[in-house]
Amino acid sequence: MNRRLWALPALALLAAGVIWWQRPTDAPAATWRVGSGTDFRHGRDFDELPPESPVRLSVHAAAPTHIYVFSQSREDGTLLLWPSPGLRGDIGQPLPAGQSVLPGSLDGKELAWTTRGGVRAGTTFVVIAALAPVPELESLLPQLRHWSNTVFPDGAMVVTRPAAPGSQGTPPRTEWPSALLQRAAADVPEGQPNGPLRPDPILPGVFTSRWRVVEKAG
Repeated sequence: MNRRLWALPALALLAAGVIWWQRPTDAPAATWRVGSGTDFRHGRDFDELPPESPVRLSVHAAAPTHIYVFSQSREDGTLLLWPSPGLRGDIGQPLPAGQSVLPGSLDGKELAWTTRGGVRAGTTFVVIAALAPVPELESLLPQLRHWSNTVFPDGAMVVTRPAAPGSQGTPPRTEWPSALLQRAAADVPEGQPNGPLRPDPILPGVFTSRWRVVEKAG
């Protein structure tokens, strides 16, 4: 057997493998943070968190990216975290290339969502990313209750009514109001709430991730 004849194809395959391994990915990465300022830790799947725990989302993208963040619980139904019509801060949609930490800051003060009290069955957070607006989600945004810091004069972060006139938001104990959100909440490897987002199996150029938390007993 001529070993040289086998060596050249093997080297070619090895080089191709290295190129594939090193090629950049189009998927943005997201990491959940629990805590405030620099005193935080990364979120874990099925995290046990006290009520009103501050949470933020660190996002890294290679290009300007549209990010959508939602939560779902039996008590609250579906809530919109980002982009929220009632949220004022230093970051807009789409997020710029590089790293951003949502929900941003206002007048030098860090903003944060919080876990909701009295949510016994747990909460699922979903992140969606795409280079362009996602029509399925854009039409949904005005219909949902959302986080806001413009309700009270002190800028406190609260959940408020939908932006669409006459809309009451999704009632509690309902399913995700979007097929994309349903897929994002279901199709995620166990224990992987952080890191590169995964491609949606139906919509090209759309990436998703999920994080689940439960309220800490006592």
